Amino acid sequence: MERKSSFPHFRLFILGAGFSQPAGLPLGQDLLRLVRNQQQRESSNLEHEIEEWKKLYPSEDLELERVLAYSHAKHYLRIRGPEEYFSHGSQAIVAARASIQQILVNCTPTDIPPLYQSFAKHLLPNDAVLTFNYDTLLEQALDSIQKPYTLTPEWWLKRKLPETGQEYVDLIKLHGSVDWYDRKYYDDRQQENGHNDVPDRDPIFGPRPLVHPIPLNKGEIDEHLGRRIISRVFRVPKHLDYFPLRSYGYPFNSVVPFMLPLSHNKLLGHEPILDLWENLDFARSHLTSIVIIGYSMPQYDSYAYETLGRICYLYQSAGRRTGYNNRCVPIQIITMAESTTAVLDAMPFLDPSQTLIWPHGFSERSLEWLDWGDGYL
Repeated sequence: MERKSSFPHFRLFILGAGFSQPAGLPLGQDLLRLVRNQQQRESSNLEHEIEEWKKLYPSEDLELERVLAYSHAKHYLRIRGPEEYFSHGSQAIVAARASIQQILVNCTPTDIPPLYQSFAKHLLPNDAVLTFNYDTLLEQALDSIQKPYTLTPEWWLKRKLPETGQEYVDLIKLHGSVDWYDRKYYDDRQQENGHNDVPDRDPIFGPRPLVHPIPLNKGEIDEHLGRRIISRVFRVPKHLDYFPLRSYGYPFNSVVPFMLPLSHNKLLGHEPILDLWENLDFARSHLTSIVIIGYSMPQYDSYAYETLGRICYLYQSAGRRTGYNNRCVPIQIITMAESTTAVLDAMPFLDPSQTLIWPHGFSERSLEWLDWGDGYL
């Protein structure tokens, strides 16, 4: 049972692939394997990129994330000729995005498992959920219980805060989403085409769209916030009803979702997503809880490791009370691990005396184990 508190409680949830695994979605390495298998069937140039990478690193084990990082860097630096890349990614990266979307959509259950509805029911306004997952399981769970949420920070909204306080759960997708699309490439293509006779059959942003994309934000935004992402990136609601989108003669890359590539240099060339990363720790001094579910915080994603590691380190260093004198719950981690020692070794910035670990994976039992903070009875 929820109870209201005299002072606001700010809880931060950080989600990784282990959050979605119980619903049947693949973990990172399994997803990469499925992507490669699909690309081999479709005779894409991913295998060519792999061979190039092997020439450069003949003594190292193959890591597809490093291969995609290599392909992504070549595109960003325009090392290859103009016929070899699209405006928003190399051929290998664009094909991988399309494969990831298809794989995740095929794996996503139509009926949301009760586990995700249980998690969604615990979420409150003032909660921020940072997710690295491309899938839409949590959005579907929130929709199924009619709990309002926003895909951009609520504090961005240009309005007077209602007397009842915050209205939305902040769901911040730091790597993009299978149902997001970037309008910039459509606009650029229209400008390049000018007034030629080629019919505009774009299924998302064209004059006769198959779907009706909506903004990520819930209302008017302060003009100095979200300037890169709000005008460019749009969401297709209930995308499972429409997938796969047909291009009807448009290049297949025109209907590729806005997702950061599965590579070690994900942020490279993806300016819109930076709006969601900036000021992530603005409410750090008032956080009452940090919960990490299914995210191992790998050090090769250094930007995420350092940003979130700093938030966790400063949270634990600030003491057991917030500026509002609310109790600070120890950092809680739900993961699948051989031991708690292995988890702490992967996150050496954590204070073991202020960290609780559930090493048995995400489940209903893990939700019962969680200390949800003083916002609940």
